[in-house]
Amino acid sequence: MSRFFVTFLIISTILLEMASGCGSLFGGGGGGCCCSGGCGRKKRSVEEPEFRGIVSRGEQDMLCNSPELKSLIVQSMRSSPELSSKSLQSALEDHDSHRYVVVCSENPFHYSIKHDSAYCGARNGSHYCQAFAI
Repeated sequence: MSRFFVTFLIISTILLEMASGCGSLFGGGGGGCCCSGGCGRKKRSVEEPEFRGIVSRGEQDMLCNSPELKSLIVQSMRSSPELSSKSLQSALEDHDSHRYVVVCSENPFHYSIKHDSAYCGARNGSHYCQAFAI
């Protein structure tokens, strides 16, 4: 009789563990489930990047994701690319702790940059200036 009772207890325990879906005897009910924590998929928390929209006022205007940077570029434009570059670099150093690459040229140029970096460009009558945060 005791052998029957032990067998009954073992089978009952196994069935109970399988039916509960969250047991300690077999390590849970599958899918990474266990009793000590919440069962199911856990979503990782990720910082949401700051949204930076695109600013453009016309076909001759450069694309830009920072209106503040756009304003600094426009205010810093001078009569030549060299003077504009120096003026803009100085204004950016005074305004922001970020480091920037400033390029001013008589001809437009193509570039690639990460979408989460601050960038902007502007044009006056004789040349273009672009600034990129690094």
